[in-house]
Amino acid sequence: MLVTLETIAGIRDQFGLNMTVGGSNVSFGLPRRHILNAGFIPAAFYAGLTSAIMGARTAQIVDAARAADLLLGRDEWGTNWIAAYREAKGATA
Repeated sequence: MLVTLETIAGIRDQFGLNMTVGGSNVSFGLPRRHILNAGFIPAAFYAGLTSAIMGARTAQIVDAARAADLLLGRDEWGTNWIAAYREAKGATA
């Protein structure tokens, strides 16, 4: 995984390109893949990834991506984070 993150950062730094990767590729064949993917996505965003092919039906992966956007300043004022929270809270009420 470190080579992947270093490659993403290198492409970002050297060429300034947008990048998409399959978020689950780092966990192929491993148990509890969703947890590994949820950890990889924020690290990859920090390294320079601009979009990910990921399990959009897996709440912990989606939450990790939203949290990364917020913490990396990509969700200015936390509007997406708060909207997702309110939507989830409304769905359980």
